[in-house]
Amino acid sequence: MSAQRVVSASWQGQPVSVSCHMVSRYAWTSATIDVAVGEQVVLRTGGAAKVTGRHAETFEFRGTRHTAELSWGVSLWYAFPFSLTIDGTEIVKSRVSISNWWLAWWPFYLALGIGVCWVLLR
Repeated sequence: MSAQRVVSASWQGQPVSVSCHMVSRYAWTSATIDVAVGEQVVLRTGGAAKVTGRHAETFEFRGTRHTAELSWGVSLWYAFPFSLTIDGTEIVKSRVSISNWWLAWWPFYLALGIGVCWVLLR
């Protein structure tokens, strides 16, 4: 199963999108998975310091309260496997890629830059 930058599904006639990106939390080594129903973001994991996990949020849609629950597994090759349920019904189970995964490599780039400067300034 290949990963997509934005995974799309449908719920009650509304588009549902799941996306993922690195966040500055923990020195850019954490990612948030976000879920939107239509134009409304209903769930954000917020860059939790967990390898795997589960996060739930309550939201209002058409005057009724609903619960979105996202569970995710271990990231492999810059993508997370996940499962999204709303009110206990599975909406989508897939993999979502981390859109700005390269930000997690900043320590490597810093060390490389320091190494190059050290060699040039010797």
